[in-house]
Amino acid sequence: MTIKYKWEEEGLYRKFTDKINGDEILDDNLKLQGDVRFDDIRYVINDFTQIRDFDFSVLDVKKVAVNDEVASLSNPKIKIALISGYEPLLKWLKLYSESMEGSLYKCGIFDNSDDAYKWVSA
Repeated sequence: MTIKYKWEEEGLYRKFTDKINGDEILDDNLKLQGDVRFDDIRYVINDFTQIRDFDFSVLDVKKVAVNDEVASLSNPKIKIALISGYEPLLKWLKLYSESMEGSLYKCGIFDNSDDAYKWVSA
């Protein structure tokens, strides 16, 4: 898995490529949440449009959601945008989004970055 970070004025754009798995996502989220800039951002856009394969279990998705819910206590104003048009991955992104219902974070799923940016800016 390769992740490219683009820190922006109010948030972070992360582009994931190649193959991803649940442990890698969780590890990267922990790294992000430990960054000094994390407390000041208002959004994280996760672009999965370059993912060609993935390995997630329901437990992996739940772990990421629980971790993000805990992180929302330190910065409750973050919107999380998930971008993908890859149908098999969308099932897992929807499970994550459903797991985040009731969290301080707002979560949205999009098929392109323009719509994701409009949503996080609103």
